[in-house]
Amino acid sequence: METKAIIEDFKQYTNAWVENFNKGNVQYCIDAYTDDAVMIIKEVGEFKGKEAISTFWNDLTKNANHIEYSNTNIKVINEKTVHLDSDWKMNIGEGIITLEEWVKQDDGSWKLTQDEFQILKQY
Repeated sequence: METKAIIEDFKQYTNAWVENFNKGNVQYCIDAYTDDAVMIIKEVGEFKGKEAISTFWNDLTKNANHIEYSNTNIKVINEKTVHLDSDWKMNIGEGIITLEEWVKQDDGSWKLTQDEFQILKQY
């Protein structure tokens, strides 16, 4: 599969994550992580596994209800792995995503295996 086709396929999943977050569908966002995913938030902590990640997002979304990505870069590592970095902004703060690693699953969907970001400003 060529790079452009991989990116177009992948974008459906990352865009759906943002859309569902903004609609308040937090469970969709949590389900986008693999069971053994790792989320690292610089100066906040490390969350290992979907259960820990779920707790973080459920707590955060009590106040956070809108996210926007900007200056997004997508890098195809191989046919089954894509890396994304971006600036992000929410109604409660802003920062940078240093790494979202998405891996194509056997069913053709893309899921997050690693999520690393930093909060630069809190409102």
